[in-house]
Amino acid sequence: MRAIRLYFRFFVIQLKSMMQHKASFFFTVLGQFLVSFNVFLGVTFMMERFHEVQGFTYPEVLLCFSITLMAYTLAETFFRSFDTFNQMIGNGEFDRILLRPGSCIFLVLCSKIELTRIGRLLQAAVMLVYGVTKSGIIWTPMRAFTLFLMILGGTLVFASIYIIFASICFFTLEGLEFMNVFTDGAREYGK
Repeated sequence: MRAIRLYFRFFVIQLKSMMQHKASFFFTVLGQFLVSFNVFLGVTFMMERFHEVQGFTYPEVLLCFSITLMAYTLAETFFRSFDTFNQMIGNGEFDRILLRPGSCIFLVLCSKIELTRIGRLLQAAVMLVYGVTKSGIIWTPMRAFTLFLMILGGTLVFASIYIIFASICFFTLEGLEFMNVFTDGAREYGK
């Protein structure tokens, strides 16, 4: 319970920090929305031309796309600090974390919460609702639970990749761009 209160406190601090520059926050959220909206338009135009992809209809493709986008966005929102871990080691910020009481992993997790990804998360939610309602799938509680587990599992997979990236940073600080193949590449593959 103490960890949840502490995480919420870090969350509020990050939110207040971002709200110091409201215009920057708004335009970053808008930019995140527009970048993923561009990909959505690409999928829409492709599906207008071909109508289905290996038996999958437009709503079903959007459902798959929204699940992947939501999982990646949740991981990037809450686990982004592990993606920038090499900078924490390089500038000595991790040394300060080692001196603080508490779990180092928890403190690294709390050090950066990327709330500007809300635009992408909003788009993923809208596409998910559209895909769920228009896909023709008969939704039962078990299928809804499976959908929830798909999003949670995808988030944990992307978060695990970020944590693996952070653990490799103890051995080398530079040249870890290959990890983007797994994070950004997996997100693009899901589209």
